Parts: sequence; structure tokens; C-alpha cells
Amino acid sequence: MDLKTLLNDPPKIHEFGDDFVSWFLPRPVFGFIDMNVNEHSKTFETGCGLSTIAFAMKGGSHICITPSQGEVDRIRDYCKRSGVSLQRVDFRVGLSTNVLPKLPPLELDVALIDGGHGFPTVFIDWYYIASWLKIGGILIIDDLQLWTGHILKEFLLAEAEWELVDLFDNKTALFLKKKDCCPWNDFYRQPYVQQQSALLNVQEPKFRKGLHLLRQGRILTLAKKTAKQLLG
Repeated sequence: MDLKTLLNDPPKIHEFGDDFVSWFLPRPVFGFIDMNVNEHSKTFETGCGLSTIAFAMKGGSHICITPSQGEVDRIRDYCKRSGVSLQRVDFRVGLSTNVLPKLPPLELDVALIDGGHGFPTVFIDWYYIASWLKIGGILIIDDLQLWTGHILKEFLLAEAEWELVDLFDNKTALFLKKKDCCPWNDFYRQPYVQQQSALLNVQEPKFRKGLHLLRQGRILTLAKKTAKQLLG
């Protein structure tokens, strides 16, 4: 089976209400996996789905973390019917926040963060994966339309160790790891945190003044001040 066959007639892996669906990465991301992963690659993902099958088709060593045994079973059934070997796919069923700390250090060529999207799961996933990814490796972050994915993308854009390779539909980003990084750096060594902290220190007093006017019922004064700031 090839990638075109998989994407044109995808299996329904994920439960959605009373039905089953397949969530898609942008097609160019599947194309990247197809072109850049091979039997020598070491790959990793949080979450599972069509991406898991796409990685399996390339024959490399792959680790997949998902809390859903049902999703794993449906992937296994599909791959068995389609002749896709899962011999080198290591499924770890559980929350990534629980599984990741128990894994030994890894050396990864490609990693996909597409599991839990709540706070702080995305950042915990990155915390571990960032150290395991080789220099020259690729990190894929999905669902940038959600706050957690967006913040991680913005954070990495400001970090010298990472370079944005591609951005698809403002939904999925591919980052190149250019050099060793230290994911546990304190705030003063993280440019994005410094920038956002500076903005917070400027905006917070204005917010407090606006809240004070609102509590006093001085809505017209607040509206005039807001309009003045916008026009200015």
C-alpha cells in the first residue's frame, strides 16, 4: 500500500460522539514523512492515527503514545488487512505525561506532537522530545489553531536552537533542530518569555485601570480612553 491509497480511503480511527472519524494532518506533512523517513529512521509521536500508519509504512523504528487502546486496535486491524507491518512500531498506551518520564533517553530523527492539546500536555511533550531529537532532526507540531500549539510555535520561533522549516495552513509547523537545546532553561535565557513578560508589565497597569473604571460604572470614560489608545 502507498500513501495515496491511505489518504484517499482513510480508515476511521478516532471516536467522535457516536461515530468514528479520521483526523488529518495537512497532506504536505504526510508527503514530508513519505519523502524523509526510511527504514533507518527513528521516529516518535504523541497521539496516533493516519500518521502512525504513514510512519509504519516507511519501516523505521517508531514509538507511538496514545491513551486509547481502541485506536491502537483499529490501527492494528487496518494494517493487518492492508499488509502494513507494525513489527517496528512500539505502542505505549497511556497519557504522554505519564509515559514520557518513564522512557529511556532516545535519539530521534522525526517527532510529531499531536496528542493531548490541553495545558500543560503540549509543553510536557516538547520538554522531553526536544532533548531526544537529534541535531538536524525535525519536530512537527500540529493544531497551531489551539492556544497551546500556538504558544509553543511562538516560543520556538524566538529560540536560536530552532528554525521554522515550513508552515501548513497555519495549522502545522515543521521545525529543524539546529543545535543542542536546554528545555529547562530559566526565563532569563528564553527570549520569548522575556518578550512576553515585558509586554505584560506594560499592559497590566492599563488593564487594572480599565477594570477599576468598569467597577465604578464609568463606562463612557473607559470607552473614550480605549478609543484614544486605538487611534493613537
